[in-house]
Amino acid sequence: MSCKEPKTLRVACFKDGRRKIITFKRGAYWWSASEGAYPLSAALGTIKKQGGWVETIPNPNYRPKGLFG
Repeated sequence: MSCKEPKTLRVACFKDGRRKIITFKRGAYWWSASEGAYPLSAALGTIKKQGGWVETIPNPNYRPKGLFG
């Protein structure tokens, strides 16, 4: 598989406990099921308006590759 997992993930966190992973697809985009993808800068404004913040967390799916795969 050529899909490379990043070492860290950015997660939007909200006071009510909701958390949403910010997905990067060909640049910095926020993915929403209702609105689709839109630029991260616009998403950050939306997150802050909703009383949320963005955290960077270690990616549990990240597997570092050695010299021999």
